[in-house]
Amino acid sequence: MNVVFCDIDGTFQDIGGDIPVVNFDAIEALQQQGDHFVFISGRGYDQLHEILDMLKGDCDVIFSNGAGYRLMGEDPVYRAWLSFEKCREAAAFLDQREIFYFIHTDEGIIMKPYDLYTKHFSDLREKMASMGEIGDKIMNLKEKFFAEECLHVADPIAYLQDHPELKALKIEIMEASDEELDYLRTALNDEDTYVFSSYFQCLEIVNPISSKGHAVNHFMAKFPGGKSYGIGDGENDLAMLEAVDVAVAVENAKDNVKEQADIIAAHCLDGGVGKFIFEHLITPV
Repeated sequence: MNVVFCDIDGTFQDIGGDIPVVNFDAIEALQQQGDHFVFISGRGYDQLHEILDMLKGDCDVIFSNGAGYRLMGEDPVYRAWLSFEKCREAAAFLDQREIFYFIHTDEGIIMKPYDLYTKHFSDLREKMASMGEIGDKIMNLKEKFFAEECLHVADPIAYLQDHPELKALKIEIMEASDEELDYLRTALNDEDTYVFSSYFQCLEIVNPISSKGHAVNHFMAKFPGGKSYGIGDGENDLAMLEAVDVAVAVENAKDNVKEQADIIAAHCLDGGVGKFIFEHLITPV
């Protein structure tokens, strides 16, 4: 049995772009022949419904970089999250340095009021100006999301304290300064957290076992005779690519991801995921 773990943003789908039809066709063909397709994403579970609704059937998902998973036909299961103390410690440090951050929970994203971060968004737009239309599209989508789809509270940590039932899956940072990102990555990494870059100008702070590598190993324990494939593009995919039997990077992946890959698939815009599955894993009838 083959099990394909596939990242979403930058791999299965370009941000804000249409998903190539071949990707959906490949999932259907793969699962019809008895293999498994698993979305493995940094997105929270509540951010996956739109793409799952586009499938002709269903598939397993691993979300929040391995903080939880959901098998077909079952409810989500949460495996790892940040302690309240670790959230309070990290938030205090970020507030002191006036960093824009938001907290992913099992019931959505919480952040301080949107208007507090207009200068941060302006700086991020300027940073991404060199990307042209793509950079502008990214910021339009991000700002719309932060303004309309997040819960805005005066103090996210106080909110977590008042709602102990919430699980803080990760703290995400967006910052225009590369030097500041490098500093934060070093300063926030310790034995109780794992800090890594994700997408453009972002850092994520998670529980150390909330990684795609841990998630792959946990999932594959259900299929001891299976052969695993991982398809990705970014730094948060490196742990997955190290854990699988066959590591695949799409053409638009970062250089260090390509270096770890056994196979380079086509660009995500060209349906690299679907083309790889059809060329390497689908048995001709």
